[in-house]
Amino acid sequence: MKCKKKRFCRRLEDSKVYKPIGITDTLDEIYIELDEFEAMRLCDYEGMSQIEASKDMEVSRATVQRLLQSGRVKILDAFLHSKIINIKNETHNIKLKGENNMKTNLKNELKIALPTSDKINVDEHFGHCAYFALYNVKDNKIISTEYVKAPPHQPGLLPRFLGDLNVNVIITGGMGQRAIDLFKSQEIEVILGARGKIEDNLNEYLGGDLESKGSPCQH
Repeated sequence: MKCKKKRFCRRLEDSKVYKPIGITDTLDEIYIELDEFEAMRLCDYEGMSQIEASKDMEVSRATVQRLLQSGRVKILDAFLHSKIINIKNETHNIKLKGENNMKTNLKNELKIALPTSDKINVDEHFGHCAYFALYNVKDNKIISTEYVKAPPHQPGLLPRFLGDLNVNVIITGGMGQRAIDLFKSQEIEVILGARGKIEDNLNEYLGGDLESKGSPCQH
């Protein structure tokens, strides 16, 4: 049996159920899968083309087209025949790329990572740090901090590792171009040239004064 290819999607905070009002009878229920919802979000809400959405989800254009058609038909069926719409939050065959809280102010919430070995200063190179300091930021204010032990260094591992932690920005001293490209594929912004105390770099970034400096490492 052929395995279903995993696709990148944002998960919801929880399942969402929408019911017609004013009807007391038992209603049929329609289930919208997470990948159907993601395809509709990208194309119908964010205005991406099917080609752009296919690259974002890492599936073929034909798959995006199928997901759009099936998702739209389900919604229209529910509207026309007074059925319950249940947007499932199951992540089977899904590769998570962050949260989708179904709000319009998601960009006001960030998770920022800085590599460190002493939990005080930014490491010169992210690939050899002992920890990642993770800062959850909302409306440009730090709401929580945690330190995550870095996994053993392997080529291409850290971008996926931080992507799975829903990191949006990494602030570091330097990294190679391939690593930068891998972080971008995870939709993680890369800020190079940081040095000194974590607190100083973070405050500069939040204040709009910290810009990426220097060129990628050549090793």
